[in-house]
Amino acid sequence: MRITPLAAESMGSRSMATFVETRDCRVLIDPGANVGPFRYGLPPHPFEQFCLEKHRERIRLFARLADVIVITHYHFDHFIPDDPELYRDKILLLKNPNQRINVNQRRRAFGFLKGVKGYAREVTYVDSRSMHFGKTLMTFSDPVPHGVAEKLGFVIQVALCEDEQTFLFSSDIQGPCRDDSVDFILQQNPEFLYLDGPVTYLQQRDCSSEEPLNETLERMKMIIEKTKATQVIIDHHLLRDFWWKEKTESLFTFAGRRGILIRTAAEFRGEKNNLLEARRNQLYESDPPEKAGSA
Repeated sequence: MRITPLAAESMGSRSMATFVETRDCRVLIDPGANVGPFRYGLPPHPFEQFCLEKHRERIRLFARLADVIVITHYHFDHFIPDDPELYRDKILLLKNPNQRINVNQRRRAFGFLKGVKGYAREVTYVDSRSMHFGKTLMTFSDPVPHGVAEKLGFVIQVALCEDEQTFLFSSDIQGPCRDDSVDFILQQNPEFLYLDGPVTYLQQRDCSSEEPLNETLERMKMIIEKTKATQVIIDHHLLRDFWWKEKTESLFTFAGRRGILIRTAAEFRGEKNNLLEARRNQLYESDPPEKAGSA
């Protein structure tokens, strides 16, 4: 099994787009990328926009290789709704837009389904389901909340198993912040885990205050202790915080003592972290948009 992160906050864009290749199928999970609309009271810097276009083009290139495209929920950093060619002749495995979904995502989902009609080879809703592609088993979780509360909707997690090796993609569980989002991870017992959080960049929201953050870190430690995970990618919401490493130091210490390697998506690719959104205020100071736009 080969895992290739395509875009992520550690690489400069909001995304968890990931390409997974087994002997029997090539799977693109959450083919989207976006930028945060405002940070520090500032709109996206031109460097962020440039990086976003680079990542979206990479996603399009890998989509051509994919047999299957998975969309775990309908936030714009997890799918590209207005490019039906990206989905041409693909098997689409989607979060069910009729159940456990909020109004905004439901509207986006049906707009997307209308747009890909006649392009996609097959569309299947996969909440709580399992299916085989050759000897590759794909298992999808029950819908779990996008964070602590249900107001941001629900996501599905996905596990791919080949030759008794399992890769688990958490989607936006923000940490995990809740016990129910941990259950699926423990059940799948992955060797390789891609986690999306916790959220630390939003003060006094979700997992950002000290007590919820500590609870989330304890859940992450439990996952490391109770699963076969030897490799962990941690990215997405967490890497929107310039001080992410300091705030999660206890997790890295815990994992290191057990020989567990935790890396960002960029580090997994052998690249340096490039936290453009977290450094947006610095970008505006060092490279004002007029200067950056003319470079």
